[in-house]
Amino acid sequence: MADTVFLVLLVLHVGAIIAWMGGATLFVSVLTPALRRMSSASRGEFMLSVIPSYMRFIGGSSIAAAVAGLALYAYITQVATLIVLLIAFGVLIPTSRKLVALLRQSQKQAAPGDDVGMSAQLGNLQKRMGMAARLGVFLLAVTFILMIVGASL
Repeated sequence: MADTVFLVLLVLHVGAIIAWMGGATLFVSVLTPALRRMSSASRGEFMLSVIPSYMRFIGGSSIAAAVAGLALYAYITQVATLIVLLIAFGVLIPTSRKLVALLRQSQKQAAPGDDVGMSAQLGNLQKRMGMAARLGVFLLAVTFILMIVGASL
């Protein structure tokens, strides 16, 4: 019979990965396309209300997955997990913070002439977040497959 601590850690690890991957997949497949179709004002307002809590969710679930995974001796998946964590904490979270700060700044500014430079910055930050999110989803999928293969051995 399997050790109870191992099973609890396994459920925590897999549950956190499902939440993490679900959140990342939602961002890539639903939110990003919807944001592209919105006007600048709508996009900014939506991102200000959603991105901070979304990044807290992604950050928390990724930390829970990594900590539980390290405790489970899942050596084969740790390299990919650490790469995804670096993407999350090195690209997605800082980029989302910059994006939210720029959006707040743009809402405070009344001069329409300043919008050209800021719109370019916002577009670049959104593009960077989208690319990092797609790479993260891909690496999470690879990790998930390796976990399934490792569990069947």
